[in-house]
Amino acid sequence: MGKYTVRNFVNGDEKRIVELFNRVFENFSGYVPRTVEYWRWCCLERLDVRRDGIFLIFNEENGALEGYAVVGLSGNIWEFCCVPSLDVALLLLDEAIRYLEDMGVSAVNVNVPESCDVLNEACRKAGFARVDVHKMFVGVLSFSKLLSILIEDRKNFLCGKFKEKFCIMIRDAPFWIEKTLSVDINRDGVNVFEGSVDSPTAFVKTDVKTLSSILFGIMNPMHAVLRFKMGVKPFWKIPRFVEFLDSVRLRDAWFWPLGDFG
Repeated sequence: MGKYTVRNFVNGDEKRIVELFNRVFENFSGYVPRTVEYWRWCCLERLDVRRDGIFLIFNEENGALEGYAVVGLSGNIWEFCCVPSLDVALLLLDEAIRYLEDMGVSAVNVNVPESCDVLNEACRKAGFARVDVHKMFVGVLSFSKLLSILIEDRKNFLCGKFKEKFCIMIRDAPFWIEKTLSVDINRDGVNVFEGSVDSPTAFVKTDVKTLSSILFGIMNPMHAVLRFKMGVKPFWKIPRFVEFLDSVRLRDAWFWPLGDFG
């Protein structure tokens, strides 16, 4: 085990805390970059959070902040964030549990990513039991804007791989969602817009639930085709459209800290 120093929060720690959070969680779907202002509102100003319930752990060799926990007197660990180190995670949990026991709290609740083996192992070693995860409901306001965001990081790949004009028609869409949208991919760029593109190379018909499930990584696009939840004409364009969706849909695990629910 490395050498660590654990202390409570003091004014001025916010910037380092937020930087660590953004570094640790940036690759999770649903991630929204923390700001100092949001962290203060979400954690520091909670009615059940005292400054002696916010623990920071530092590496003694280089002084780096390697983890922190925001512990509420309700028994909720509102934020639990650390580098992928079992030692750091166990030290933080030990501090949080000891603090809550001293305060007379009988139950402790912490939320960690299901895909993070280190944090799950730390929770197991600390004696936590697993419970059902929170249910999540996601709504889409605009598929064209959602696709534009998802495409942004893959734009160079798509321009080198595709020369296609996809026209997507969405059944059963509520009034605020576009009924038709188009994706025009060529060497010069990728253009996503409402309405029909001129001379499309493929027509796609699907529904809101199917398209949402695919883009958020819940449904495989080829399964959607095979289950007749998504139709592509001409049929020989099915592999190309499926490949496009596979390239842009979210694949990372979803995670929100407990504090974003409370």
